[in-house]
Amino acid sequence: MSERETKTLIKEIESEDPNRLVEDAGPLGKAFIRSVDAAVNLQTGTIRAYVNWLRRQNPDATPDEIQELMTKQFRTTVATTGAGAGLAAAIPGVGFVTGAAAIAGESVLFLDLAAFYTVASAYLRGTDISDPERRRAVVLTTLTGAKGVAIVDTILGSDSDKPLSKNTLNKFSGPTLKEANSMLTRFALRSMRRKLLRGWIGKLLPLGLGALAGRAANKKLANAVVDNAVGALGATPIAFAEPLPEKADAAEAKMSMDPRNFAAWILNLFKNTKKNPEAETE
Repeated sequence: MSERETKTLIKEIESEDPNRLVEDAGPLGKAFIRSVDAAVNLQTGTIRAYVNWLRRQNPDATPDEIQELMTKQFRTTVATTGAGAGLAAAIPGVGFVTGAAAIAGESVLFLDLAAFYTVASAYLRGTDISDPERRRAVVLTTLTGAKGVAIVDTILGSDSDKPLSKNTLNKFSGPTLKEANSMLTRFALRSMRRKLLRGWIGKLLPLGLGALAGRAANKKLANAVVDNAVGALGATPIAFAEPLPEKADAAEAKMSMDPRNFAAWILNLFKNTKKNPEAETE
């Protein structure tokens, strides 16, 4: 995306009413805002515990291999929930209404999973995720993809051929940080709604086609998040930023590689954070 195109996009976004964008996006738009806010307010210790749990289960793994495990778990969980929503839409006597309700809930889960995956991936790379606004920028740039990164680069004056690394993120401060996040939020409301709604169409197909389309649609969405994370965060480091603690955190006992158990843990984690958004991130 050229600098001229990016500046044109920024002008278009600036001309739009943020409140109208949320209203037009409907329940999905509000769910998006809540998911990002929850990711911003998640305790840093929970993110750290998840990465450490994977390291503890795989003591000889490199950062790149841990990232692969995180990616596999993210993709599997998203694909599993996609098939479930598609099946709900295909059950005789259930049909569109219940199927749509299931997909709405699944879309919230997708956003929660994507946000968690992004912050954990950033932490694995040594990015300081203790600052809420910097964490918000990490999530938003990953969810918005190349155009989101281009917006950040234009606002910060960064080199467009470099990923949004921890060094770039450290340039965020004060008004500049909030300006970038506001712009990214408005852009994300426009792009995420279109992506999620395209997935709904396939999942509400008749008979058993909805299950197949649901899995395919969610797989495509998951792949987009993974690709965006690589583009925004860059490659994994050769060595871990921090040594693995000898004693496991209590939160590690609740974690599982099973996609349904992992999805339930994420839902509960984000649900509690959404209820108490003022909780400390440390």
